[in-house]
Amino acid sequence: MKSAAVQEFEKGALRRLLEISEQLREGTYAPEPVTAFEVPKPSGDARLLGIGTVGDRVVERAVLAVIEPCIDPVLLPWSFAYRKGLGVPDAVQALTEARESGSTWVLRADFADCFETIPRWPVITRLRELVPDAELCLLVQHLIQRKARGPGAHRLRPGSGRGLHQGSALSPLLSNLYLDSFDRTLLQHGRQVLRYGDDFAIPSESRHDAEQALAQATEAAREWGLELNTAKSQIVSFDEGVRFLGRTVGGHSKARPGERASPLEATMYITRPGALVRSRGDRVRVEHNDTTLMSVNLKRVRQVVGIGRVGFSTPFLHRALRQGVELVLLDDLGRFQGRLSAALGGDVHVRAAQYETALDGARALELARVFVAGKIANLRTGLLRASRQRGARPLDIAPAAEHLAHARSTALEAPGMNELLGAEGAAAREYFGLLGRLLPAEWGFTHRRRRPPPDPINAMLSLGYTLLLNDAVVACHIAGLDPEGGFLHTLRRGRASLALDLIEEFRPLIVDAVVARLLLGARLTPADFDTPQAERGCRMKPDALKTFLAAYETRMLTLARHPGLGRRVSYRTALVAQARLLAAVIAGEEQAYRPLAWR
Repeated sequence: MKSAAVQEFEKGALRRLLEISEQLREGTYAPEPVTAFEVPKPSGDARLLGIGTVGDRVVERAVLAVIEPCIDPVLLPWSFAYRKGLGVPDAVQALTEARESGSTWVLRADFADCFETIPRWPVITRLRELVPDAELCLLVQHLIQRKARGPGAHRLRPGSGRGLHQGSALSPLLSNLYLDSFDRTLLQHGRQVLRYGDDFAIPSESRHDAEQALAQATEAAREWGLELNTAKSQIVSFDEGVRFLGRTVGGHSKARPGERASPLEATMYITRPGALVRSRGDRVRVEHNDTTLMSVNLKRVRQVVGIGRVGFSTPFLHRALRQGVELVLLDDLGRFQGRLSAALGGDVHVRAAQYETALDGARALELARVFVAGKIANLRTGLLRASRQRGARPLDIAPAAEHLAHARSTALEAPGMNELLGAEGAAAREYFGLLGRLLPAEWGFTHRRRRPPPDPINAMLSLGYTLLLNDAVVACHIAGLDPEGGFLHTLRRGRASLALDLIEEFRPLIVDAVVARLLLGARLTPADFDTPQAERGCRMKPDALKTFLAAYETRMLTLARHPGLGRRVSYRTALVAQARLLAAVIAGEEQAYRPLAWR
C-alpha cells in the first residue's frame, strides 16, 4: 500500500522531478532530514532506520545507478551482499568450498551497530578515489550527512561524523565500500573474509588458527573504527556444523553444482579424423567407415564445428544453409580455417554507425578502454577464484590482485591506444605469470605463448579462445554488427576485430575458468597431450579433446545473472546480450557499454 507521501508526490510527479533536475543542474539541491525510527528485531534489539523524503529517495536511486558500476568491480569477490547476481546461496557455497579446500574451523562474527558506527569521511574519501565526478561525490556527501528527525533521531549522535542511514538506497553500497577495507586488511594477513553485509565467516585450518583470525579481525575492526559484536563472535568446527546466514554447513554438506541451461539448439563438435557428416531426412548423421557415431535432429543443432580431417556431404551443406546451421572448420591444432553460414544480413544503419565509430579515434578509444577494463577486472576475479580452488593463501595473490585493480583504473584513464595496450599487456603478463604458479607444477606453464602453442595449457587456451571467437562472430551477426569492424583490435582484412573486442571480458569467464577447473580437478594430465613438434606445436589427444570440448560447452551453458537483462541466462546468451548492448550504444540508443563482471 502506498504511503501518503508517495501519493502526494505522484500528484505532481512530473513537476517535482523537473524541479529536482533543475536544482541538481544548478547545484542548489539540498536534501531534507531523514525520518529516524526503530524497528524491533527478533533478538530483542531494535534496528534504526532513516528514511528520506520521496524526492530524496528518487535522487538516491539515480546516484546509485551512476556510482555502482564504479564501485562494484573493485570489491573483493567474497563480498556477497547488496550486489547484483550474488546472494546468500553464493556465500554459503563459498564456505562449503573452503571446507572442501581443507579448512576445518571457522570464525563467525559480525560488527556491532555497523551502519550507525561507520565513519563518514573515510567513505567519501574512498568514493572520490573511484568516482571522478567531484560534484557527484559532494552530492553523496550531502546525502549521508543529512540530519534526522523523529523518535529515533537521538541514536544518530549528531556531530559524531559517524553513521550511514539504514533505509537509504546508497547505504548498502557505501557500507560495502567501507568494509572492503576491512576485508583487504585481513587479506594482507592471509585471511579470506566471506562477508555478507556486516556478517562474516573466516575459514581456518585449525582452532588455534581461528583464534588468531579472531585477534586479527578484532584489531582490523578497531583500525577502521568498528567493533566486533563479542556476543556473536564464535569459533566453530565444520564437524559441529557452522551456522551462516540461516544455513548450516557441516562436515558433509555438498557444494552446489553450477546450474546450466537446456538449449533448444546445441553445438556439435566433430573430432574423429576421417568422419563424414551427412543428412538423412531431418537428422544429421556423423559416420566413420560403416559406423554411425552420432545421429541428431537437425532442428536441435545451431552450429557444427569440424576439427581436423572431417568431411561434409553436399546435401548436408545445402540442408544446413537452408536451416541456418553454421559450419565452422578448424585444423587439427584448433586454428580457424573458415566458416560457412547463411546470409544473416544486418542493420545497415547500425553498421554505418559502427564504421563511423571505428574511424573516430576518440569514440573508438572510449569503447576500447571499457573492453580492456572489463577484461582486467575479470582477470583479477579469476585469479582470486583459482587461488581458492588451489588452496593458496590469499596473501600469496594479494599483490597481484592490487596490481590488476590499479591496471583497470589505468586502462579507464588511458590517454591513447598505445597506453591502453600497454596497460593491457602488463596486466596479462602479471595474470598469466601468477596463474602458472597456481596451476600444478607438472604442467610447466609460465606465460602465454601461441602460433603454435608449445605446451598443453597454451594449446587449451588457444583452442578455447578460437571457439569463443566463433561464438562471438555469431553474436555480432545476431546483433546486426559487422564482426570485422572493431575498436580495440586494429582493422585488418579477414580479421574478426569486433568479435575479438567482444570476447575480451569473456576470456577469463569462459576459457581460463575451463582450463583451471580441468587442471585443478585433475581431469586431465600432461600425458593426455602429444609431444610438441617444432612446426605443429602441442596437441590434445582424442580423449582429452573430447573432455575439453565438453567442458567448454558446459561452461557456455552455465547460468549467470546478467545485470542488463535482469535474469539468469547462459554465458552464450550473455555474449549475444553484450553484442546487442554494444549495437545499441553505437546507434545512440544506450549511453554506455557495461562489461559483464565476474563476481
